[in-house]
Formats: sequence, C-alpha cells, structure tokens
Amino acid sequence: KFTFYLHNTVYNQDSFNSMYGLPPNIRKKNISFPNPFNFGVTNTFDDPLTSGPSINSAPLGQPQGFHLLDSFNEYMLFHVFTANITVGDYTGTIAILRQVREVDSVRYLTVIGGTGAFLGARGVATNRLIDIHHTPPAKWTMSFELDLYY
Repeated sequence: KFTFYLHNTVYNQDSFNSMYGLPPNIRKKNISFPNPFNFGVTNTFDDPLTSGPSINSAPLGQPQGFHLLDSFNEYMLFHVFTANITVGDYTGTIAILRQVREVDSVRYLTVIGGTGAFLGARGVATNRLIDIHHTPPAKWTMSFELDLYY
C-alpha cells in the first residue's frame, strides 16, 4: 500500500503546473462540428506530490503526464502519467493509466509498471477528489491510494 496526494493548479498567469490545449474544432476555423464535453481537449501537468492532503505536507516528488477528454457523450478522461517519487524511504517511478468518468466520486486507475523501489509494480490506484477551488487560479487536490503487487 502506498498513498500520495497530487496538487494541480491551472489558469494562473504567474504560477501554474498544468496546461490545457484547445479542442480540435477551435484550432482550425474552417472546421465546425458540435463538440460537447470538450472532446479532444488535453491537459498536460507536472504537479507537486505530497505525503498528505495539504500542499504544505512533506513532498514526495512530481507526477508528470496528461489526460485527454475522449468522449462525445460524457466527461471521460484518459489519464496517462508517471508518479516520480524522489523523496522518502521508497524512490522510483510508478506508471498509471486508464479512462475514468470525471463525475465518479471514486475512480480506479491501473498501475502498469514502475522503476526503482517500484520495479515491476502492478496494481490499482484508487483516486478521490479531496478539494477543489474553481475560481482562477483553479486548484484541486486528489488522493491516490495504491495497492501494488510485484
């Protein structure tokens, strides 16, 4: 078992760790099609990871990756990221991916590998939204409780 907290900040001109790309129908003015749920929007991030839910908790490292809105029917996110654990008793990387419904209160992502102390890890990353502030700069905190197998 291993738990970490991811802290994401977007829409801040001075300091941010997450960036959204425009949806495909915005990039080219000559393409016009209905784009419910912002289909095709990507978010790339390089966030702080901590051992507790506060941004001031002990740092563990950085998750780096992206998610993509990949459904015309609802807010579905395809997550692909690596949690780079650089501080603490166990260091290395943990590779995580899966499509999840944004509205689900609990999301289950797949751990597909790792390096260092997490070499060959497989398992499940249970993800929960801990806190969110929509007012720019938008910020949210998510927990990841990992059940790892080797």
